[in-house]
Amino acid sequence: MRVCALLLFCLLATPLVQAAQHHLLIISGIGGTDDYREVFADRATRLYESAVKAGIDAGNIILLSETDLPDISRSQRISDKPTILQALREIDARAQVDDRVFVVLIGHGNARGDSATFNLPGPDISAAELATALTGLQNQLVIIVNTASSSGPFIDALSADNRIVITATSNGREYHATLFGDYFVDAFAESGADMDKDERISMLEAFAFARRETRRAYDSEKQLLTEHALLDDNGDGEGSLAPGEFEADGALAKRVYLQQPPSLALGASAQLVTMMQRKQDLEQSIGELKRQREILPRTDYYARLEELLVDLALLSREIRAQGG
Repeated sequence: MRVCALLLFCLLATPLVQAAQHHLLIISGIGGTDDYREVFADRATRLYESAVKAGIDAGNIILLSETDLPDISRSQRISDKPTILQALREIDARAQVDDRVFVVLIGHGNARGDSATFNLPGPDISAAELATALTGLQNQLVIIVNTASSSGPFIDALSADNRIVITATSNGREYHATLFGDYFVDAFAESGADMDKDERISMLEAFAFARRETRRAYDSEKQLLTEHALLDDNGDGEGSLAPGEFEADGALAKRVYLQQPPSLALGASAQLVTMMQRKQDLEQSIGELKRQREILPRTDYYARLEELLVDLALLSREIRAQGG
């Protein structure tokens, strides 16, 4: 009896660590016409639903829209500039170190010289203004996805270390309404986006899926492709059309998911959290090593790669045994 009591005490005394939280700000801008208002509202609603299904606490999701979205159970706020800036201040105030902050813009955009704006009810918000509003989130990984037309210049304005920036267009001159946002939202509900079959959709997978399906849609209508999506995640301000794990851009996006691991979302032991972090570090080291393949001696490269892959395999097996 004493042994059982002692075991129960030890289990209860095991420290639980709350995993890094995900925060999501969805901004559905001004539609301009009834058709676009309906399209943007649908995309925002579907993304909200996918985020909740992915395990993000509804209290950590802020949805701003031009009009009320009746399919969303919780209240929304208007997507004007003051409300956007207030929402980012709220996220800044509650986000902890190492939390992840997702900002997704759904709507139209315009280019203004070398910069660009996102269209809102009332004054638009520029890429520079959004960059300023995000300066408080220095200790969080920030993911900004601008699915609007003329969104390319947002990469130059928002690019930074520990940040992923995705735009639907490669420059401000691609001003036609985009399809990229529709397929980007679809990625989180489509099995075809899960390329590595781990039952989670990374930002890189969502980007690749949306880019592929966008091109397919244009091809099926025999139309010239008028939008070329970019991804930047190395902080150099230069987006890539075809990012990948071993390319200039893509290594960070491959490791970032909208979904939170279920075991970590509920709180896990300090040991499991440490192992998961170690796994991410090993994956990053493997990616960095592979990018140096051409400059390292062949024997050194393969010896180091084998060591890292063995460590990763052993650690992954241990994580699975712990329920991670």
